[in-house]
Amino acid sequence: MVDLPAPVARYLAAYNAIDVDAMLATMADDIIFDHVSNATESVRTEGKESLEQLARQTASLMSARTQTVRQAVCQEQGELTRCALLVDYEAVVAMDLPDGLEQGQVLRLRGASFFELRGDLITRITDLS
Repeated sequence: MVDLPAPVARYLAAYNAIDVDAMLATMADDIIFDHVSNATESVRTEGKESLEQLARQTASLMSARTQTVRQAVCQEQGELTRCALLVDYEAVVAMDLPDGLEQGQVLRLRGASFFELRGDLITRITDLS
């Protein structure tokens, strides 16, 4: 795996394990999350509680999921760290979904994720797919 700041590495490991509690442990209370997709509407949450609701809902839709980092660039500026990641995403759909995805179907996407950290906590995540 690419060398990443510890909170980002822990977040990705928790994401891949579908461990929402461990994902949330890496985040600041005022986390901002944006997901922008070509296939679906954009989603934005503000605050850990809102992100927790979204994370638990989306975790239940996949029986397995993996984000693999292909490339990463991180820059530190005092207490602020920014990282840009090129990721491959693969997931197995857990149930038939209204958008036409079927149980057992494998999704494969390439996207980018951008993280901002203050100290040991993630303060912002932006996913593009």
